[in-house]
Amino acid sequence: MESEHQVFFAFLFTTIAGISTGIGGLVSFITYARKEKFLAFSLGLSAGAMLYISFVELILNAVVELSSELGNEKAYARVAMAFIVGLLGSAIIARVTDFLMDKLGILKPSLPETTEDVHRSTKKTKKLYKAGLVTAVALAIHNLPEGLITFLTSMQDLQLGLGITIAIAIHNIPEGLAVAMPIYHATQNKTKAFLISLLSGLSEPFGALVAYYVLFKYLDPALLATVNVLVASIMVYVASFELIPSAYEMGFKTHTKWGMIAGIGIMGISLVLLN
Repeated sequence: MESEHQVFFAFLFTTIAGISTGIGGLVSFITYARKEKFLAFSLGLSAGAMLYISFVELILNAVVELSSELGNEKAYARVAMAFIVGLLGSAIIARVTDFLMDKLGILKPSLPETTEDVHRSTKKTKKLYKAGLVTAVALAIHNLPEGLITFLTSMQDLQLGLGITIAIAIHNIPEGLAVAMPIYHATQNKTKAFLISLLSGLSEPFGALVAYYVLFKYLDPALLATVNVLVASIMVYVASFELIPSAYEMGFKTHTKWGMIAGIGIMGISLVLLN
């Protein structure tokens, strides 16, 4: 039946867009990925991409959506409140994560050279690992509405859905890189880095399931816009207080700078294609 055909390809397109984060994760298998210069560039790229997505796509679109629903004054108030709450929540979660990692002894080096080296290595490794995990969670939430968009568009027009799938897939590759690189450098485990980056994109087909079984009846644009602002605040926190400081600590500020410019450029071009 035509409707079953449409549903099948809508789910297929959404899944392809989601698993493209794993392509970014595959970068962790490249020998050059072991160099700190490449990590500094990658972290800068990830930070630039996340900042661009947050301010230009998520927050801007939320303001437009909420303004049409609530009026300009209430829309700006809700966006500001959601952004501040998201930043505070991110800071609290980061603090709790630090505490738990210390208590559980996660990522403590087993053969230190000196006490000072232990402290420096543990702090750096823990920060990278936490940055990768928090980025994965933030991007998984961010990818959920992308799954909704891909699925709903494909249900209306498969050709348009295919175009959006390609654009989102390109757009998701540096997001997978943002997850995989810090986790790989923290754990030296390529499989873990790849799988976590892949999992962060699988929220897109989950978003398609939500669209199919729930949102056809109960879609609330204002609520979705508010959630997007919260997601944006998480990504701004991660980029500003985790990724960029971690990259700068490596001593390759020029690589970090050009990585940020590249990340902003890639996201800007991909969003133009997406729109």
